[in-house]
Amino acid sequence: MSEDCIDLRKPVLLIGIGKVGKNIVSKLDNVEYDSLLISNHREELENNSLHIDCKSWINPSSYKIRSFLETYKEEISSKLSGYKTIVLVTSLSEKSGIAIAPVVSHIAKSMPDKTVISLVTMPFGHEKDRLFQAGVSLKRISLNSDINFVVDNDAYVEINPGITMEDCSKISNEILLNTIKLIPEISLNLGTNLVSGTLKENNMETGIKDLIAQLYTSLGTSSMTKSVLYVNGAKSEPMGRLNEMLNNFQNTMEGDTSDVSFVVTDSLRNNMHLIASINGRTKFDSYDPLNIIPDAKVLDWDIPESHPSIDLPLPLID
Repeated sequence: MSEDCIDLRKPVLLIGIGKVGKNIVSKLDNVEYDSLLISNHREELENNSLHIDCKSWINPSSYKIRSFLETYKEEISSKLSGYKTIVLVTSLSEKSGIAIAPVVSHIAKSMPDKTVISLVTMPFGHEKDRLFQAGVSLKRISLNSDINFVVDNDAYVEINPGITMEDCSKISNEILLNTIKLIPEISLNLGTNLVSGTLKENNMETGIKDLIAQLYTSLGTSSMTKSVLYVNGAKSEPMGRLNEMLNNFQNTMEGDTSDVSFVVTDSLRNNMHLIASINGRTKFDSYDPLNIIPDAKVLDWDIPESHPSIDLPLPLID
């Protein structure tokens, strides 16, 4: 195991936060993980769940949800205490994910002898009310995670403006599912990894171009250090064609990464996705304007702000 990779240990707890977290956890079969769902909406919860009760608030902000979460910290710590590896999955286009995921990842990371892996999807560019908070939450989650996988929904729109939100959600959910299933089988790189997937089936050359376009859309000023190209359902493809695809992919990536891996998996579907380890700032850093300030000159805090209700019994003074 190289120095920038990490060994995973059992037992593993998979935490799904919000609607997307629940959807991913419910679709995972034949994995040796325990699961925990966390949300402020009861309809997004099933067995082995933690409901963040926001009391009389009908439509609480992410800051308000986070303030109610404070009272559940000990319970969360208790649920995480028996596990060696924590895998957290959520969407940062949902208020529940924005509010809850940074706090849960901070609790997990502050506990001794735990590995934290996070998988998050980022909002679309038109969701202006989500971008700033999603950027702040992603920064916290990344700091609290040994490995962070990021799926950029907006990258699909950039290369295919005609895609619907429903189709994009299906693609990003499938990428999250495939990535979680691959975790026990691949060499995981510490830090942030951008994950992208193909929009269409049965056209590998077009698929590689789509993957590269998505990757460069999300890179920002960061650089790639390693990348792994996964081709699902291609075991019946001629080996010469697969080798040609790998050579073309490596030539395209030349100058950006010195370590390219190519993996063919057994699947009924013929599609691809790409995991790229990066170093530096991504486009998500621009979601928070304060990120232009160098980290060395910022007095920062561990957890994003919340809006607790504070009643001060101040006397009336005439």
